[in-house]
Amino acid sequence: MSSSLDEKLKHLPDHPGIYQFLDRAGRVLYVGKAVSLNKRVRSYFTGKPDRAKTALLLTKVDDLEIIITDSEVEALLLENNLIKKYRPPFNVDLKDDKNYPYVRLDRKQRFPRFEIVRRRQADGARYFGPYPAVAALRQTLAQLNKHFRLRRCRSERFANRVRPCLNFQMKLCVGPCCENVSVAEYHRKVASAALILGGRGRPVLRSLKRDMSRAAAALEFERAAVLRNAIEDLEQVLANQAIDAGRNEDMDILGSSALANGASAIYLLTIRRGNVIGGRPFFFPEYAGLPEDLPGAFLQRHYCDAGSGEIPPPLIILSRSGEGASVLAAWLTGLRGSRVKLLVPERGRRLQLLRLAEKNAADFLARQERNDDFPASALVEIARICRLEAAPEIIEGVDISNLQDEGVVASLVCFRAGKASKSDYRHYRLCPAPPDDFARMAAVIRRRFGTDNPRPHPELLLLDGGRPQLKAVLRVLEELDVSVPLLAIAKGRDERGGKDSTVPDSFYQPGRKDALRLVLNSPAYRLLQQIRDEAHRFAINYHRLLRKKGRQTLLLEIDGVGEKRAQQMLKIFGSVEAIAQLSPEELADNSAVSLLLARRIISFLSFY
Repeated sequence: MSSSLDEKLKHLPDHPGIYQFLDRAGRVLYVGKAVSLNKRVRSYFTGKPDRAKTALLLTKVDDLEIIITDSEVEALLLENNLIKKYRPPFNVDLKDDKNYPYVRLDRKQRFPRFEIVRRRQADGARYFGPYPAVAALRQTLAQLNKHFRLRRCRSERFANRVRPCLNFQMKLCVGPCCENVSVAEYHRKVASAALILGGRGRPVLRSLKRDMSRAAAALEFERAAVLRNAIEDLEQVLANQAIDAGRNEDMDILGSSALANGASAIYLLTIRRGNVIGGRPFFFPEYAGLPEDLPGAFLQRHYCDAGSGEIPPPLIILSRSGEGASVLAAWLTGLRGSRVKLLVPERGRRLQLLRLAEKNAADFLARQERNDDFPASALVEIARICRLEAAPEIIEGVDISNLQDEGVVASLVCFRAGKASKSDYRHYRLCPAPPDDFARMAAVIRRRFGTDNPRPHPELLLLDGGRPQLKAVLRVLEELDVSVPLLAIAKGRDERGGKDSTVPDSFYQPGRKDALRLVLNSPAYRLLQQIRDEAHRFAINYHRLLRKKGRQTLLLEIDGVGEKRAQQMLKIFGSVEAIAQLSPEELADNSAVSLLLARRIISFLSFY
């Protein structure tokens, strides 16, 4: 602990506010709020942290900043703003969470329809949801439309129709576009469908069963059969709401779980009209705050964006309530526009549902932990199969991409410890393009492993291709006197020689006559496929970028040359061709680049 930090800890005020932990470079690591800054901040440095992530955070903390506020509510709002601004690595981050869909019903329309939307807006329409299980939602809407025969076409097409569509001919729509149904009758159908979406489908189902019984008693067997089929469809819809919460209420339930390494998860169980309509997990591998603060921190992030469509329900069930729960409830009440209550249940059905959410959180976390073991086991297996001395820490993959007469590009992707390291990705443009794929692969390898390239060599180089590509690259590496383990991966092919996704990929290595045997879908097989596919994706995206932006300067392909520096050199020397005619010393003397970078630039341009 630095002396300045120690001094600040001695003089912390006993007031509400926010605190920021900073590293040596002044980067904000964590932002928290406190009722008492003195008690809360000092608690981090008293005794041994009970969580690995908190201990890791404290090893990086070099400084502390505090902001005193007049109230706990002000502290909460300020904390939200600072987290949005700095995105501290040890705070809860929901940037990868998607917006789950709602069903929108615009009751102002003469013949309204149900439509799936991602955002809830204040437009006077009625919204149902959110629905975490998107596939189940689409199936539900399909069954409701099938039974009630509601219109499915969009408003623009519906307004311009002059005759019924195919759905009307197939008896899947009552034909409101041709006035085949009255407005009142159509709205009754919509109201019944809305009851089911709102979680009150049992009365509709009972009404249908009564109608079926009456039709059978009146010997109207055809109508009774239609009602029987409708009942079966609606029972399947209601099966999605089979877990009964016991009361006709809306609430969210947050079950949490944590691992010994500090990773945490929250499972959000969504209940509407007393029925569990779905649940979704949220993973926090880096959260380093106090465990009792995680549910509150999640609620702040989850509901703070008013445009996300997430509106807090009137009741939120938690396994624990941290400091300032009453302030958080007041803030959520402001978002909703009516009272929101935070509750930690001690018994009854709500406690059972909380245990269900916690069980799902623990199961999700266990699966995440198993998935984290995937790269390690894959690398060990690759080392064994490829006869490497140790598991390869750095694997690079190379792919060549052709686009008819619009040029040839190559991509190089890098995986560190089995995970993509996108800062180490590189693009290569081959202009003019060598005559074939083997020569193109050789040209890329020559540029990657040339003496002017300072990047460390990988412990395994994966080539997209077969034995010919492997031999071409091997010749170049021998010329450069570079020793890098090689592996080629070739797409599976059918009997006619065409690519076939159902046929396993083949793997080749120098000095080995037969293809390597990898167990289909084993960790090694999957990781090598992932690297090859990522290289292909990266090359394709580069092609798209070039088509979109037009031809770009070759200078941007050089390590250490960004757009600003490239434009500066072009302004001084006029063109890439003029730069290529210079010596490294002349380039360094007349532009703001080092002699080392100048040599790299001239060496790179010598290929063209």
